[in-house]
Amino acid sequence: MSFNHAGDNHCGPAGPDCEKMIFLGKLPDMDPWELVPGAGRASTILAGASFGSQADPLSRQLVEVSAVDLDQDGIIRTNGPFGFLAEPIRHDADGDGNIASYKVDSTFVVKNTAVTFANPDGSQETLVLPVRIMQDTAGNAFLMPPPKGASLQEVEALTTRPIVSVSFPAGAGNYALDYHGIFTDRHCFPCFVRGTLIETEQGPRPVEELTPGMLVVTSDNGLQPVRWIGSRVLGSKALDASPNLRPIRIRAGALGKGLPLRNLVVSPQHRVLVRSRIALKMFGTPEVLVAAKQLLQIDGIDIADDLPSVEYFHFLFDQHEIVLSEGAETESLHTGPEALKSVGRQAQAEIFALFPELRDRPEDEVPVGARVLASGRMGRKLAVRHAQHRKTLVQ
Repeated sequence: MSFNHAGDNHCGPAGPDCEKMIFLGKLPDMDPWELVPGAGRASTILAGASFGSQADPLSRQLVEVSAVDLDQDGIIRTNGPFGFLAEPIRHDADGDGNIASYKVDSTFVVKNTAVTFANPDGSQETLVLPVRIMQDTAGNAFLMPPPKGASLQEVEALTTRPIVSVSFPAGAGNYALDYHGIFTDRHCFPCFVRGTLIETEQGPRPVEELTPGMLVVTSDNGLQPVRWIGSRVLGSKALDASPNLRPIRIRAGALGKGLPLRNLVVSPQHRVLVRSRIALKMFGTPEVLVAAKQLLQIDGIDIADDLPSVEYFHFLFDQHEIVLSEGAETESLHTGPEALKSVGRQAQAEIFALFPELRDRPEDEVPVGARVLASGRMGRKLAVRHAQHRKTLVQ
């Protein structure tokens, strides 16, 4: 079982000293006069400029920016007009693999900025909001997430949906200096889609909130306790290097009968229950489990290549089970050899400690699945037949 996790307020990989900002590019110096407070050329350089598009959304440009708060006051200072107070930041905005050190040159707020967001149903919405900009001493410009003291409107707007684009207004009056630099206590831009809701004894719960012992609703065996749960993060570079690991998005209703209830994002190998007459004809049983990546022929099931990074969650029961994720029936972690390889060595060690019999079993021994596990070829063939006959996967 591999669900994609929603971002939360701790989206930086290194705790409170690391956060994600949206990289806008390397721009001309917006604060050329260091002895004069403010970014004197910001309105000239940014007025009328737009960054991001539907084809290349800004949500793909999230960059990890780490900071060293030398005096531990919760603020990363700029380099002027009192440059001796400047504190370093580090990032790899140009993506060459080298994390370099910079200083903050200027920070400012731009009011009346048109910000376009992506909605879960695929539509877009544009709001006019204040946004916060940082430029470092090398000219790298970033859109910063709002600090803890920002208005509720700004926080809710900028941290709940992926940002597609921003368009900056004209008029120097819209550009206001932010003397404080970077606050280390900030909200986060959404790095991932919202957490997949799993049906539990306590009702739907985000997958990241599941813990060992929590009772989860299963299709075959009622409430079953989670024995183990783990996760694995794949950043943008890992996904670029291994595009076969990119998640699959199953849009709300794409399976049939209104399922899933919301968009469901899973790993490519995560199996989804198909219940249909076509399955009965092909497999001799109406219900089979098919890997999500084999269902791409179906309308509404696509590779989620707009997500810059993912965190895959896996959870395990005493046996392979079918659970309700966003209302749709999908599998728990199947302890076959290939599935165990996907969770990483540390997770394998934890699983073997709980189930020592898995460590010593023959490599060609595959545990019994909760349903027939369709092969890749048969899964693709099943999807093609459903698409050709315009039949839903869940009937």
